Order: sequence, then structure tokens, then C-alpha cells
Amino acid sequence: MQRFTEDIDSLVAETCDMANLAADMIDKSVQAIVDENLELADEVIDDFDRLTRYDDEIEEAAIRILTLYQPTAVDSRTVATVMKSITYLERIGKYGVNIAKATKYLSDKPMYEPVNMIAPMGETAVRMVKTVINGFEEKSVDGFDKFQEMDDYLDRTMRDDLSKLVEFITANPDSADVCTYYISVLKYLERVGDHACKMAEKVNFMVTGMRAHIA
Repeated sequence: MQRFTEDIDSLVAETCDMANLAADMIDKSVQAIVDENLELADEVIDDFDRLTRYDDEIEEAAIRILTLYQPTAVDSRTVATVMKSITYLERIGKYGVNIAKATKYLSDKPMYEPVNMIAPMGETAVRMVKTVINGFEEKSVDGFDKFQEMDDYLDRTMRDDLSKLVEFITANPDSADVCTYYISVLKYLERVGDHACKMAEKVNFMVTGMRAHIA
């Protein structure tokens, strides 16, 4: 029984490490594109190998626990939450890489004022991921009642910003190439919020045993 507890605790700790890395990748990628920081962009791209290693190792550990111990109740829900969450986290990290690659592509291009639209969405997306990480680690749903508001903010802001970007491109045709990348980044950040909501639903089920639609 002690070995089982240790294995579950290790699985949770590794998943939290992976989640914190994914959140950090989004945070750094947003900072990189806003500040035109190529060194930071390279760090994000390099981090993805570590993220995929976490994905493989955690999946193997989760399958091992299911095979050896056949856990029940909250422990089985914890393992199920881990196996779903690592998929969301890998995708979140991939969005960070995509933003970092956009930063590198745009490094020799002019920066336009609409780049300032990116940081507020990035802050909200990262906050959502960190909130769900904390909930998973603490076995708590504290803060989950704010997910609908934050997800609505990302959805609404993306729509509003896309309209503004189209207007900006119309008035400044030379900006089209650069602003198309800004549009992609805004969409990536909106998707990060979606994945955080999906993770929150799994954590809510893990903690309460009840399914709920978060956002």
C-alpha cells in the first residue's frame, strides 16, 4: 500500500511539473513575441523536447499503476485525469512553440501596434492553466468558478481583436503578412484557454466525483 501511495504521489508530482512547464512555455512565448526576444523564443522551442518526454514517461507510469494496482474511487479518477491532462498539456506546449516560431519569423519584419493585443490574452490564458494546475495539485476546485468569465474574455477579445486587425490591415496593406501572424497567435491563446477548461472539468471530476461543464 505504501508503494502504491508513493507511485500515485510521484505521478501527480510529475504531472504538475509538466503542467508548470507548459504554462511557462506559453508565458515565455508571449513575452518573446511582444519583446522581440529571439533567445527566449529559442528557449521555448527547446523546452518542447522535455515536455514530450514528460508526456511519454507519465503515460507509462499511469498505465503501470492501472495494471499493477487497479485503483478505485479517487485514485482511479486521479490516474484518468492525468492521462487526459497530459494530452491537453502537450497541445498547450505546442501552441507555445508555434508562437515562438512566429517570433523568429517576424524578427526581421516591422512590428505593428496591434502586437499589443497579444499580452492581455496571454496573461489570462496562463492564469487559467496555473489555476487548474493548483487545483489538481491541491485536490481543490477553488477558482474554477472564474473559468467561465476568463474563457468568455478570451473568446470575446479574440473576436474583437480580429475585427480590429482586419480594419488595421485594410488601412495598412503592407502589414498583412505580419498581422496574419498576430491573428494566429491570438487563436493559439484562445485554444490554450479551451484546453485549460477541459482540464478543469477533469480535475473537478477527480475531486468531487461529479461531472460538470466548466465553460
